[in-house]
Amino acid sequence: MLSLKPALSEQDVKRIHAHSLDTLQSVGIDFKTPKALEILEDRGCTVDYDRNWASIPPDIVEWAINSAPRKVLLAARDPGHDILLDGTRFHHTTDSQGTQAVDFETGEIHDSCAEDLKKMLVFADALDKVDIVNVTVSASDIPAHLRTIYHFAQAFTLTSKHVRTGVLNAQQVPFLIELVKAATGSDVFRPIFSVVDCTISPLMHDGSMTEACIELAKLNVPIMVFPMPLAGGTSPVTLGGTLLMHNIEFLSGLVLFQCVNPGTPIIYGTEASQLDMRTGRYGGSADLYGISPALCNLARFYNLPVNMRGLASKSKKLDAQYGYESISGTMLSYLSGADEIYSVGLLGAAQILSLEKMVFDNHLIHQLEAMLTPINVDEEHLQADLIRDVGVGGEFLTQKETLIYTRKEYFPMWPPHGTDLMDMIHAEAREILENHNPTSLPDGAAERIAAILSEADQALLI
Repeated sequence: MLSLKPALSEQDVKRIHAHSLDTLQSVGIDFKTPKALEILEDRGCTVDYDRNWASIPPDIVEWAINSAPRKVLLAARDPGHDILLDGTRFHHTTDSQGTQAVDFETGEIHDSCAEDLKKMLVFADALDKVDIVNVTVSASDIPAHLRTIYHFAQAFTLTSKHVRTGVLNAQQVPFLIELVKAATGSDVFRPIFSVVDCTISPLMHDGSMTEACIELAKLNVPIMVFPMPLAGGTSPVTLGGTLLMHNIEFLSGLVLFQCVNPGTPIIYGTEASQLDMRTGRYGGSADLYGISPALCNLARFYNLPVNMRGLASKSKKLDAQYGYESISGTMLSYLSGADEIYSVGLLGAAQILSLEKMVFDNHLIHQLEAMLTPINVDEEHLQADLIRDVGVGGEFLTQKETLIYTRKEYFPMWPPHGTDLMDMIHAEAREILENHNPTSLPDGAAERIAAILSEADQALLI
C-alpha cells in the first residue's frame, strides 16, 4: 500500500496509549449490562454491579491486544467474495444506517423503506469496487422488532458478498445463525457477516448491543468496535482529546470481546467527529479529516485492521461539495493505509441513499486507484530500446509496442470525451436496476428464510 507520513509520531502514540491505560483503570467504563461485568470480573477486573461499571487494569488491556488476530477473514455467501484484511490492500464498503432515499425517477427525497433497501443491495452486489455490504439504509416500513432480522435476510438473499450491520439485542442472534445456515445451504454456521459495536461517549457502551456482540464473539463473528465521540460535545473540543477518548472506548470493547473469546476478530473503527461550534450541529471542519489518519496510526500500533471513512459528503446532491469531500476523505484513507474504506452510497451526512451516488462512487474508486497505482519502471516498461529505435523526431503511435500495451494496460479517460457525466451515471444505474441478477440462493433457502422471518416476527414482538 501507499502511505503518507504518519499523523502521529511513535512518541505521540505511546503517550495516547499510556493515558488510555490509566483512564481505563482509574476512571473505568460503564458497560450498561451486568453480563459484561461478569465476564470482566472473571478475568480479574474490579466491577460495581450497581453502576454497571468496570475498572480494567493495564495488564488485561495488554493481554487483550496480544490476543486479537492480526488478520481478519470476512467470509461471504460466495467464497469467491471472501475478504482478508491483512494490510496489503484496500476494501471498500457501503455506508450504513441511512434513513432517507432519493427517488430514482423523480429525484425527490423520502423516508427509506424496504424497496430502497432491496435496490441498494442489488447495486452493492453489482458494483465491482464494493467488497463489503453494509446495510446502507433502513427499511422503515418494517416493524421495528423485526427490522434487523429483515435487513439481514434481504442482504443474504440479494448479495453474495460479505454483509455487515449492527445487531441490537441478543435475542436476535439465534435467528441470524439460522439465516446464515439457510443462505449458505449448510448446517454448519460460517460467519458470512460482521457486526458493529457502537460505544456511547463518554466512556459507555450500549447494553443491549453489547450483549448481542458478546453472543456473536462466542461464534467468532468479526466485530468492528466503533466509537463515535463528538469533539466539543461528548469528547474534548481538542482533536487530541477526542483521539484519546476514541482510543479508550475502542480498547474497552477490545478487552471485553477478547475476554469472551480470545482471538475474536476485531476491527478498529474510526468515526470520531465534531460539533459545529457556531451552530451546534453535527459536522466536521477541514481539520477533522486529520483525525482519521491519526486513529489509523493507533490501529497500526495495536497491529489491528482499521476501517476509515472515505466517500462521505454532507451535500444532499452530487455537486462540487460531494466531489471535494469524497475525494479528500478517500485519498487520506488510501494514503493512511486503511484496510477498509466506507461510505459508498449515502449523501446528506450519511442519511440519504442515492443509487446514482453508488454508481458515481464506484467510478471514483476506479479513478483514485489508477492515480495511486505505482508506475512500473522495470526494463520492459521503460522501453529504452524502443526510444532508441524511434529516435529523434519519430512517432510511437504506429509501433507494435503501443498496440500491445494499450490492450494490456491502458486506462481509458473517464468520463469519455463528449459524454454528459450525469446522463451516463443515470444510464448505468438504470441498467443495474433493470438487468442485474444477484447469485441465486441454494434450493429451498428462500422458503427457509421466509419461515425464519415469520418465527422472528412472533418471537421478538414484545
